[in-house]
Amino acid sequence: MLRTISVAVLLLAVAIAPNALKAQNSAKPDSVVIPERLTFTLSDVKGNDVKFSDYLGKGPLLVNFWALWCEPCKQEMKAFKALADKFKAEGVSMIAINTDQVRSLAKVRAYVTTQNIDFPVLTDPDGSAARDIFSMESLPFSLILMPDGSVYKKHIGYTAGDEKTTEKELTELIAQLSKGK
Repeated sequence: MLRTISVAVLLLAVAIAPNALKAQNSAKPDSVVIPERLTFTLSDVKGNDVKFSDYLGKGPLLVNFWALWCEPCKQEMKAFKALADKFKAEGVSMIAINTDQVRSLAKVRAYVTTQNIDFPVLTDPDGSAARDIFSMESLPFSLILMPDGSVYKKHIGYTAGDEKTTEKELTELIAQLSKGK
């Protein structure tokens, strides 16, 4: 019953997201309201609890879902890291959410360390956030979120060069948000 209600609320939120985009353009940055569904907590690779909503409200957020077994995921994450660095001055930030199971956490932690990943990496070992909150279909899966948490763009899959499309989308979103100030 509770799961049915949760799904209904999620569908309602997706249905009203286009109106949230219009409202965001006229809102001031300090008046951003984060939807209840985005106030969940995940652990980072060090085991610390982190509120997802802490990453919202500042600027565009690039969210990258990945797994160790997914080579395109790792390629996309590196390409998106370069984009996040390029647009950092415009308020763009990035987080990665790993979907490997708990037994792989030590490998995930080692990968993050050896690859010098300096953006937040959260873990979603049961896939509940990816599946139930973000409706992830397959990996790699990435989202560009508005400061209010609404989805601006969604990407499923990755081929080298796809980051050019994401760069264009980030440029458009930054311009759109700066007009609303």
